[in-house]
Amino acid sequence: MASVHHRYATVRGHRLFYREAGPADAPVVVLLHGFPTSSFMFRDLIPPLAGQYRVIAPDLLGFGLSDAPPADAFDYTFDALHRLTAGLLDELGVTRYAVYVHDYGAPIGWRLALADPRAITAIITQNGNGYEAGFVESFWKIVWDYQDVQTPRTEEAVRAALSLETTRWQYVTGVPDETLVSPDAWHHDYALLSRPGNDAVQLALFRDGTRPPRQRTSASCTATKATGTRRSTA
Repeated sequence: MASVHHRYATVRGHRLFYREAGPADAPVVVLLHGFPTSSFMFRDLIPPLAGQYRVIAPDLLGFGLSDAPPADAFDYTFDALHRLTAGLLDELGVTRYAVYVHDYGAPIGWRLALADPRAITAIITQNGNGYEAGFVESFWKIVWDYQDVQTPRTEEAVRAALSLETTRWQYVTGVPDETLVSPDAWHHDYALLSRPGNDAVQLALFRDGTRPPRQRTSASCTATKATGTRRSTA
């Protein structure tokens, strides 16, 4: 079994945590996590991949073990998270890679692919939307309402996504045997979501939106192979 290294790099003044495994000269796979998790979600996937690939799994700023500056000190947008992720890959000397995107990782992965298409060798998406049609209104309406206007009512509705109950829901919904899903996963995520000030970070990203820009939809998805699994609020 391959060894997994747990490392930090400073990018644009922010300390980013990432997991890395596999031969330094092997083809690179970048794993981009979603909401409400971190690279922790890939802890069991990284070792088997590392037999053939150099695997890099960062924690986005505000998530996991990366820095989480207050929302009034950093402009939390998907453009900003893309710039930090691109900066980390530059720091690590990565110029060609496959990207596995999950949830929030998708709008970052699409931006990486659009900024430098020649760098991308493959895209694998797990519940990462590349089309407007992927955002089901019955699920997303509370987020869109909050994006349109921020009121106590619309904020209260989206704050439900930060609860332990909803975090657990993301892991067990649709699973035939819930006893096969370790509670460690959602308790780990919830503990990090519950850090002082992290709610404001998540609300900022809710406001920024996750729908793909209309003019970029086709380009974003040309190379995408959908493998969608677990449901998510992002």
